[in-house]
Amino acid sequence: MFRIIFIFLFVLMVTLFYLLSRTMQINSEKPIFLKTDTLAEAHKSDVEIKIHSLYKPVDSEVENLKSNYTNIWAHLNNLYATNDVEAGKEYYTEGWFKQLCTHYNGKIETPIIRNDLKHSLHIQNWANDGLICTAIDSNVVFNYTYTDSTVYNTKANIAVVLLYQGDHWRIDALRILNESKF
Repeated sequence: MFRIIFIFLFVLMVTLFYLLSRTMQINSEKPIFLKTDTLAEAHKSDVEIKIHSLYKPVDSEVENLKSNYTNIWAHLNNLYATNDVEAGKEYYTEGWFKQLCTHYNGKIETPIIRNDLKHSLHIQNWANDGLICTAIDSNVVFNYTYTDSTVYNTKANIAVVLLYQGDHWRIDALRILNESKF
């Protein structure tokens, strides 16, 4: 009798696992750390970092910030040109991403391509745990190119708040303090 109950439970478990495996959806999408960020790889800008904070980051933290800051701007330029909030969501904090999505009307192609050419990032506050950075990006040089080949440049001063989440820096706030055409 015990042997029959054992065989019945075994057959029942095998049947249950078989049915569950057939209903499982297989996700073929790679995790984010295995994906290649083509926008960030194609983007180049000159970033100079000056530290005015009481707590000073070590050189490896500064290099990581510089690399991530360039990647953030690659995705901000893409957002400017296409309104594609999904492409750069890895470089936005959750709150910033939600704010962007409240105004999201779908992807669009604008006739303007923006490139950031130069940054002078002045770190005002660096958290002692290395997870928060507030900075002023002074004299950011933007290059705007229209489809009719018209080009113009601007300089701007921008205040930014960056948070280190996961394995890289993310933008949490951005405010243009002033911008002028030159």
